[in-house]
Amino acid sequence: MELVVWVIILPLLTTFLLGISKIYYKKALFPLVIGSAVIYLFVLILVFINSSSPMVYSVGQWGRLGINLMVDPFSTLFLFIIALLFLPVMIFSLKYIKNHKHKYFIFSYLMIAGIAGMILTTDLFNLYVFLEVSSLSSIALTALKNTDKGIEGTFKYLMMSTLGSFFILLATILTYYVTGTLNMAEISLAFQDLPFNMKSTLMGMFVFGYVTKIGLIPFHAWIPDAYEDSPIPYNVFSSGLVLKSEIYALIKVLYLMFGIDFLDESGMLHIGVLWGVMTFIVAHCLAYQQTNLIRLLAYSSIAQIAYIMIGLFMGSEAGLIGGNFHILNHAIMKGTLFLVVAIFNFSLSAVDIKDMKGLGYKFPLLSFIFVVASLAIVGLPPFNGFISKWLIVEAALEAGFGYAGFFILVGTLLSCSYYLKVIVSLYTKNEEEQGMEAPGLSLQVPTIFLGLLCMVFGFIPALPLSLINKIPKFLLDNGEYIRVLLGG
Repeated sequence: MELVVWVIILPLLTTFLLGISKIYYKKALFPLVIGSAVIYLFVLILVFINSSSPMVYSVGQWGRLGINLMVDPFSTLFLFIIALLFLPVMIFSLKYIKNHKHKYFIFSYLMIAGIAGMILTTDLFNLYVFLEVSSLSSIALTALKNTDKGIEGTFKYLMMSTLGSFFILLATILTYYVTGTLNMAEISLAFQDLPFNMKSTLMGMFVFGYVTKIGLIPFHAWIPDAYEDSPIPYNVFSSGLVLKSEIYALIKVLYLMFGIDFLDESGMLHIGVLWGVMTFIVAHCLAYQQTNLIRLLAYSSIAQIAYIMIGLFMGSEAGLIGGNFHILNHAIMKGTLFLVVAIFNFSLSAVDIKDMKGLGYKFPLLSFIFVVASLAIVGLPPFNGFISKWLIVEAALEAGFGYAGFFILVGTLLSCSYYLKVIVSLYTKNEEEQGMEAPGLSLQVPTIFLGLLCMVFGFIPALPLSLINKIPKFLLDNGEYIRVLLGG
């Protein structure tokens, strides 16, 4: 069996084994979770080593009629993000999650399997199936704490996710109806002869469906409600992988199926950039009003996703590089922030900004890591967020989207204002004594690891950019995708 197939099979197998262990031997949880996560990391590393050029892997012997998986520059970036986040968050979660542990890890592994399937599949229907596996697992994790707020947030998430899924499935069915195939390369060829209005209608359905799941305005309100009372380590997966994999699916459908020429001709690129600008302005303003730190980080995620969408919708090489670099950076930066807040919550049950008062002196190293990640996500040098955001601004000016570049700078000032509130609270003396539970190394080490990456990728951006620089050519010229997938 091809190694890349194990990127999907291993999480599914672990899900099954965790379910069996819950019934027969609960003590197997720790070795199963850590052992599988370590093996998974090695599998991903081996896939990276063998992914110097796009490769197609067929599951079974049915050729184009079977399930084909493709490792390409775009999917390799997302596999890299999984490799960076998955093991640290699993280690962190083993101590942090105190209730429903088996359910948490079962749904986490199932969610990763769905994300991996979305990233690797070349079939439009399988893309939808894996999307639903990921979405439903994510929704289940949101409800895990079984509180009133958690259930309310889960319900909103379920409703918006179902709405998005409906339009994606409808677009998939209609695409099959007009092309007679679900293979994305064959669809791309068939689209060349499709009338403009038909293509525009299909594209509108795909965009509406995915944007509803991603959370651009006016479909953003479910994200802070879903994050507020869900397990905080899950929020790292949600903002870093679940939402990003949906961005991946949308960009893959638009660039590889419809093609850059049609996106430009239809005006979709201008719509995407404008939509992104409107989203991050609203999200930053809402984030400033928050007193709950989890909700603040959730609105911040919406804003950062909007920056990513702006870069990816510019239709230029520079925009795609900046947007994809920000996908990687945001996963690291927001992961760091969520894990620090999770430690504060674990030790002191602190989630409001006022509860952070004085924690800079109780947790000096973790507070420093929080400050680093905050400055990085605001976009200040010399951290990684500055590099990717600056690349997006430069790309906007080069591509004629000057207003986007200007408002990104305005957004930087807005985000600085609300992150500064948290930092000031951290280093404001608190005379009240607070009972505290020591977090331990299993919580601190994963957090520090991600925090250090904010500095490493800022000081040495050439490391991740060597991976990202291959993506624009692959997306802008879908001929290579068609040739590799169809074997031409």
